[in-house]
Amino acid sequence: MPRGKKIVDPLALKAAVPKDMILSASAQLVGTGRRQEDSIATFSTECFALADGVSLQSHGDEAARLATETAIWGYKHIRLRPFYWADKKLFIRRIFRSVNITIWQKKREPGFEDGMATTLLVLMVGSRTIWFGSVGDSMGYFVHGSEVSVLNTQDRDAKGNLIKALGVDRYGLIPQFQTRPFEIGDSVILVTDGISDVVEGSIYANFLAHASTQSELEEGVQKILALATERGGKGNMSVGVVKRVPVDRANIG
Repeated sequence: MPRGKKIVDPLALKAAVPKDMILSASAQLVGTGRRQEDSIATFSTECFALADGVSLQSHGDEAARLATETAIWGYKHIRLRPFYWADKKLFIRRIFRSVNITIWQKKREPGFEDGMATTLLVLMVGSRTIWFGSVGDSMGYFVHGSEVSVLNTQDRDAKGNLIKALGVDRYGLIPQFQTRPFEIGDSVILVTDGISDVVEGSIYANFLAHASTQSELEEGVQKILALATERGGKGNMSVGVVKRVPVDRANIG
């Protein structure tokens, strides 16, 4: 053997190749709204945030953007604390608490006194688990095979009015929380009420069942938006999808 040449173990190389990966895609439409009051932010493949600013408030767009930015900032900093990393429910609550107080304080600054509030979804993705939190009327759905389950309920009263949002009260905000195993082929769909009000949850699996590449996932996201528009969705619409897929030449090349 030539001096200095390393021996390559083919079994070790095979074991080193990841067997699955996380893909994500998102898209938005302004619709008939005067402005885009939805906001989407992500950090790597670990954390995803989707917010829908309350349109009855003058600064709903700023509230949504501030919510997603603070949620991602919170994730990146709070995860460094072992206490929260060990308890993901407390972790999610801490993120929402940070976002809520940030917006509550912002609306006390000059120029924002006439109000700002927003809904928020936060999804954290682990090696084999997802953790999800929500406040407001945006929706999260979990897709496993052909089965679609709802991750939260809308914070609305019997008349359909929003009863909980971030930035309204300083204290006492508690998000809904869910966790699920996250296997190869599973997906999580995050949508604002502009979509969930016109597209029922059971239909999302149809758009994502065979998506195993980035382009196919992006195509599925666009189909969801198209269907919502076709069914009468008129306001702001935003959708984000996260899926665990097997690794092969098609999606790593």
